Amino acid sequence: MFPVFLGEPVSPEMLAATLAELDVTVQLLEDKFLQNKAFLIGPHISLADLVAITELMHPVGAGCQVFEGRPKLAAWRQRVEAAVGEDLFQEAHEVIMKAKESPPADPTVKQKLMPVVLAMIG
Repeated sequence: MFPVFLGEPVSPEMLAATLAELDVTVQLLEDKFLQNKAFLIGPHISLADLVAITELMHPVGAGCQVFEGRPKLAAWRQRVEAAVGEDLFQEAHEVIMKAKESPPADPTVKQKLMPVVLAMIG
């Protein structure tokens, strides 16, 4: 989300590495936590599901198709959305889903944030 917010391009190498790491992380979430359960901890939605879905919606908001080709994960997302309620789910992720449509950060804000962002990804 930082490149979208800051209006900075990402190198193809950095993008490939980030997407590969995301793929490994999502696979781990499916294999070790979701397994064959309805929700991450068991048959009922929990805080773990809410935190995980929020984290996964960030790359979705940046244009990554996190749930594509992952039917188990996509079904889990649908269960989380149904448990929370579709309207509340959409409202909770509205800002993230519209991030690509927003203009980049103000140059003053960008200048202040850039060293922090570079330290995080460097």
